[in-house]
Amino acid sequence: MRIEKKIFHAIKKSNVILLTSHERLDGDGVGGELAMRLALTGMGKTVRMINDGEAPLIYRFLPGAADMTVCPDGWRDDFDLCIALDSGSIDRLGKVQKKLPDGLPIINIDHHYSNTLFGTINWVGEEYSSAGEMIYRFMRANDIEITSDIAVCLYVAIITDTGRFCFANTYVSTHEAIADLMRAGVDAAEVSRHLYRAERLEVVSLKNLCMSTLQAAADGKIAMMQVTEDMHRATGTNYLDTQDFVDIPKAIAGVEVGILFRQIDHDGKTRVSLRTEGGVNADKIAAEFGGGGHRRAAGFTYNGPIAAAREALLAVVVRHLREAGLYAK
Repeated sequence: MRIEKKIFHAIKKSNVILLTSHERLDGDGVGGELAMRLALTGMGKTVRMINDGEAPLIYRFLPGAADMTVCPDGWRDDFDLCIALDSGSIDRLGKVQKKLPDGLPIINIDHHYSNTLFGTINWVGEEYSSAGEMIYRFMRANDIEITSDIAVCLYVAIITDTGRFCFANTYVSTHEAIADLMRAGVDAAEVSRHLYRAERLEVVSLKNLCMSTLQAAADGKIAMMQVTEDMHRATGTNYLDTQDFVDIPKAIAGVEVGILFRQIDHDGKTRVSLRTEGGVNADKIAAEFGGGGHRRAAGFTYNGPIAAAREALLAVVVRHLREAGLYAK
């Protein structure tokens, strides 16, 4: 039985479904959850969207976004199925994982090849651009109507996770899905206005402060920036506003590895995001620090301040550059 059909049959047998995604929600997690919720409620299911944290403001124009809750808000004792989206391991669910009752079936839908297969049913495929594209395939395989509201949620999931179709996870199938979603009623220009032409002044100010920390290393093969809690306080922003900042150092000519360090003030840790070109595997770098992701995009949490994280990471990245024949010093 095809995995899409297996998932559909498991959903049909359930009544009350928990939808969740990874910590620090992004467009793929938000769009995927909202699209799946619309489909499941159309099947007559009771659905709750509960996550470790809030959805970023930039995605709250999407239909149903106001119904997303932060754990434990919205929790019920009668969930009979959990669908986890875009999460490479169960611990990425954050506070939600700690609330899951023993024995609750989990459908794990993810496009990270490093996924730990933590579900009762696992659908993991790096041949897909995003969890959003996988949900699109699930709906088409099971003749679930893709309404205009579902289409716009899936469109946002795909366009954000492919970096506006600039990343290496953009495939022929991705563009085919996008064309179909546009036929279902997506106004691409309107979505782009919300995502890319309506940046808040506070975020622009934060980006300006962050760019002032830009540094290069390894003869320009590495570029890195940092965001601190002081910057957030000065600009009235939070970590949810920095999701795309790592693309700034990566966009510099000649850079093989772009890095963003984000201070996590409440526990003295640092969140590190990586973007790489073809010669270096971001996931392998992140894995050395207990993280993971994709070949071109990955991340991890470092147990220490930014300065220590930078020192430890640079040594590892330089080694990977040397092993790839991209840096000889």
